[in-house]
Amino acid sequence: MNHVDLLSIVQPADGWFAVLGIKGERDVRQKLVATREEVDTYTEQYVAEGRNVFFGVAKYETGQNRQKENVKALRSFWVDIDCGIAKAVVSEKTGRPDGYIDQDAGIAALRKFCKTVGLPIPLIVNSGRGIHAYWPLTQDISRQEWEPVASRLSALCVVHNFYVDPAVFEVARILRIPGTFNFKDNPPKQVEVLSDADPIEFEEFRTALGVEALREIAVPERRKSNIAEKLQDNNVSRFSKIIRRSLKGDGCQQLVSAYEERASLQEVRWFDALSIAKFCVDRDTAIQKMSHGHPDYDPARALDKTKHIMGPHNCATFERNNPGGCYGCPYLGKIKNPIVLGREVAESETEDGNYVVPEAGEDDVPIDYRIPEYPFPFVRGKKGGIYLKPEKDEETPVLVYEHDLYLVKTMTDPEEGDVLVMRLHLPREGVREFIITQKQAVGDAGELRKMLAMKGVAATEKQFKQIILFVTMSLKAIQYKRKAELMRMQFGWADNDTKFIIGDREVCFDGIFHSPPSSTTRDWATHLHVAGSYEKWQEVINLYGRPGLEPHAFAVLTAFGAPLFKFTGQSGAIINVIHPTSGTGKTTLLHATNSIYGHPSGLCAIKGDTANAKTQQLGVFNNLPFCVDEITNMTGAGLSEMSYNMSQGRGKHRMKASSNELRKNTTTWQTISLCSSNASVYEKLGLHKNHPDGEMMRLLEYKIETSDAIPVDYAKQMFDFQLLENYGHAGPIYIQWVINNLEDVKRTLKVVQEKVDRELKLTQRERFWSAKLAANLTGGMIARRLKIINWDMQRIYAWATSMVVDTREDVDAPNISTMAILGDYLNRNIHNILIVNDGVDSRSNLELGADHEPKGALYVRFEPDTKRLFVDHKHFREDCIKSQINYKEVIKDFKKCGAYIATGNKRLSKGMAITTPSVYCIEFDTSVGEFLDMGVFVPETEDAG
Repeated sequence: MNHVDLLSIVQPADGWFAVLGIKGERDVRQKLVATREEVDTYTEQYVAEGRNVFFGVAKYETGQNRQKENVKALRSFWVDIDCGIAKAVVSEKTGRPDGYIDQDAGIAALRKFCKTVGLPIPLIVNSGRGIHAYWPLTQDISRQEWEPVASRLSALCVVHNFYVDPAVFEVARILRIPGTFNFKDNPPKQVEVLSDADPIEFEEFRTALGVEALREIAVPERRKSNIAEKLQDNNVSRFSKIIRRSLKGDGCQQLVSAYEERASLQEVRWFDALSIAKFCVDRDTAIQKMSHGHPDYDPARALDKTKHIMGPHNCATFERNNPGGCYGCPYLGKIKNPIVLGREVAESETEDGNYVVPEAGEDDVPIDYRIPEYPFPFVRGKKGGIYLKPEKDEETPVLVYEHDLYLVKTMTDPEEGDVLVMRLHLPREGVREFIITQKQAVGDAGELRKMLAMKGVAATEKQFKQIILFVTMSLKAIQYKRKAELMRMQFGWADNDTKFIIGDREVCFDGIFHSPPSSTTRDWATHLHVAGSYEKWQEVINLYGRPGLEPHAFAVLTAFGAPLFKFTGQSGAIINVIHPTSGTGKTTLLHATNSIYGHPSGLCAIKGDTANAKTQQLGVFNNLPFCVDEITNMTGAGLSEMSYNMSQGRGKHRMKASSNELRKNTTTWQTISLCSSNASVYEKLGLHKNHPDGEMMRLLEYKIETSDAIPVDYAKQMFDFQLLENYGHAGPIYIQWVINNLEDVKRTLKVVQEKVDRELKLTQRERFWSAKLAANLTGGMIARRLKIINWDMQRIYAWATSMVVDTREDVDAPNISTMAILGDYLNRNIHNILIVNDGVDSRSNLELGADHEPKGALYVRFEPDTKRLFVDHKHFREDCIKSQINYKEVIKDFKKCGAYIATGNKRLSKGMAITTPSVYCIEFDTSVGEFLDMGVFVPETEDAG
C-alpha cells in the first residue's frame, strides 16, 4: 500500500519537518525544513547515499532543533514492535522478551492488545524488520496533551505484556519513512505501508486509555528561564538522603510514615511516595524500598506503576491523602515539595581529570573544551557552573556562579610577570579567554573583582567572595601539578623551529593549538585571525596569477618567503615597490600579503608610525612578513637608518633604568619587509650620501606598472571588499606543511638559491638579493604545490631574475678614490679655505697677503708657493665618519701615493689680518702627480702689464 501518504496522515498541518539520514552509528545528517517538497528531496538524496531515512512524527515550532521544547504539535500516537529471533528471546534482566519472532507474531499481538484495551486497529507499516503502528488523530494536539496519554499507553503495554520498544513513547521520536529502505540487512529491505486506518478523536483515544483519572496528579508544565532550567539540571535529589533526614526528625514525616506502613499502605499514599522516589537519582532502589513488604509486591509491577507519574507530588497532595501527616513538620509552609530535602549537586563527570564540554566554534564546528577538575570543596554542575559542597551531607550545596569559569593554566609574561589564563563560558557570547596577572588574582580582592567584572563575570557581592576563593584555590592546585609556561613574546619560529606562532595560535606538526598572547603580542594578535571563506580568499589572490602581473605576484610571495628567510642565513632585507601615482595597486599588494596570515590592512605599518613603533612591530612579527605602506616622506637619513635597521635583525640595545645593565633585547627578527613608495628610495639614498652602497644592496626596488590585466571595477570589488572579508586561512596551512617537511624545504631553498646565484652570477655584495629571490620563489613553489595559489612560477621566476639584472645596472658597485673623497670635501667646504703663500715680501720683509680668505670657519689652508695643503684633522675625520667612509683607509691610500706628509700642529690662519692658534692638521704634498689640480682653487689675478 505504498500509495498511502503516511506523513500527511500522522503529522499536523503546521510546523517544521524533521528528516534524518543515518549511516552507521555516527554518520547522522539532520535537516529541519519548512516544506514537504524539501522533505521529499532530502529523502531521495539520503536513499541514494545508502542511508536509513527517518522523520520526526511531531512538527516543530522553529527550524533550530529537534528538542521536545521545540515541538509545536502532534497528530498521532504510535508504537514500535521489534521482530526477529534475537528479539523473541527472554531477557535475563527483565524476564521479558524485547519483541516477537516475526512480523506476523507482532501484528497478532498488536491486534490482541487493541481488543483488550479498546483501541481501533492502527495503520501498520513494515519497517523492514519490525512493525510501526500509528493511531492517526482527527485534530492536532499539544505536547502537554500528548505526553500523559503516551505515558499511559506505554504503561498499558507493560501491564498487558505487549512487547514494544519503550523508547518510542517520547514526543520527539523519529520513525522510518515508507518508500525508503532498511539498510541494516543485505540486501536492504523496503519500508512500506501494510494497512491503512481511519483517524480517531483525541478524546475517544484518551478515554479508552483511562487517562482522565490521572490528570489530577499530573504536574502542569511551567516555563522556566534558560538559567533556571540549567540550574535545575544541575540539582538532583537523593531519596536515601530524604529518608535519613526524615528519620532524624529533619525531613518529611509523610514519607517516614509511608515507609513504615508499606505493608498495609493504601495505593493513593503509595503513589505519593513513589512520585518522590521516581524523580530521585536512586529511583530504582527507592521504588523497590517503598514497595517491598506489601502482600501484592512485584518488582516489575512497582516500576510499571510509576510510568504514568508526571512529576513529584507536592506537600498539599500528601496532606490531602493523609490528613494530619504533616503535623509537626519543621518545614511546614517553608517548602512546597519534599523532594527538595534530598537536593544535591549533579556533578559533571570527568574524563582524565577534565570535564569535556562541546561548544560551537567557527562555522558551528564543535570544539571540545577540557575544563580542569575543580579544587575541593568546589565542584562543577552537570550543566556547568561552580558549586560549593556543604560540610555536612544534610546541607544544601551553594551555587557560587551559574556559568563555567575556570583557570586554564599559568604562564610567565616577561613584562607582567606570572599571569593566569582564565576562560568564561557565556550562553550567548560563547567562550571568552582572558588573562589576569597573579598580582591581581591574589594581591587585591577588589582589583580581581574589577577585572573579572570587566571580562563579563556578573555576580553578587556574596558570589564574588566565593569566586575569589575559587580562583585562589585553583591557582594553588595548578601550582602543584605543573610549572608556568613561558608566554610568547614574538610570532614566528619557536622551540628550535618545531613550532610557529601566528597570533594566538601555535602551529605544530600535529595540529594547531591555542597560545595565549603576551602583553607584547596581544594587540597584534587580534589582527592575526581567520575570517570568511578560504575559497573566496583564493578567488581574490589567484588574480595575481594573470600574465602581466608578475611584479605584483613576486611582491605577494613575500608572505611565503618571509618565514623561510631565516634559513638563508640573513637577518633581514627589504623589497620596495614604487610608482609615482596612486591607483596602481601598491597598497593592495601589502594587504594581499598580510591576508595570508590575518587582517589585510590591520597588520600594515603606516607612514604616521614612528621609527620606534615600526621597530617594535618588526620585533613582534619576527618571521612573519612586515609590510610598511608609504615610505615616500621619509628623509634620506631615515631611509638609511631603516635599511640598516631592518637588515640587521634587531632593535637598539637599551640600558636598565635601575642599574648599569643592558635590558634583554626581544626586538629581534629574521624576515623580509615589504614597503611601498611613490619615489625611488635608491635616489633618495644617493642624495643623502655620496656612496650609499651598503643601504642599497639591502634593498630590492622595482616599479609596479599600471596594468589592464584585471578590469578596474572587478579589481575594486575583489580587493577593496572581498579580500577584506576573507583572510587568514592560508598561513596555518602553509606553515604546518613547512614544519612537517622542514629539512626538505631547507634543501629546496638551498638548491633554488644556488641556481639563482649561478645563473645571475651574484656576488657576496648581492647576498641580500640572492636570499630574497630564493625565499620568495621557494615559498611560491610550496604554495603552488599545496594548491594555495595557482600561479605560473616559471613565469614569475623569469621576471624576477630579469628584474635583478636590471637593478644591478642601476646600482653599480661604487669606485671610490681617495682623491675623489678629498675633492668632494674641498668642494663642500669652498668657503672654509684660506689660500696664501707661505713666503715673505723681499722688499718689506712682511708676510704676503692672502689670495683668498674664508667666509666661514677655517678648515683648510693651501700654499701655492710650497704646494702644501693643510686640512683640519678633526673636521675631515668627522666628515668621513658622517659619510660612512673609513678614515684610516683614506690616509693609508694617501701614504701609498706619496701625497701624505704628516699630521701635526699648524697655524692655519698665518697670513691673515687676524691670526689664531695652531690646530692639529693633516699635511699633503699637492705636487704629487696623482694629486688634485689645486690650480682650480687659486683665484685669477689681473695682468700688471
